Amino acid sequence: MRLLSKILWFLAFLTATFAWMVLFEHGFTVDGFSKGVREEWHALTSMISGSPRK
Repeated sequence: MRLLSKILWFLAFLTATFAWMVLFEHGFTVDGFSKGVREEWHALTSMISGSPRK
């Protein structure tokens, strides 16, 4: 149970870090946040998969 708790806290930390990064780079508006999440998620997945970014 302790390991599960640590994993969940780590995932919460990653999610919060991603959200703050998007907010600070793309603005504190709902429109900027939603566009920024799509843009940054695409960049992150392309970086992980190794495919070039469009």
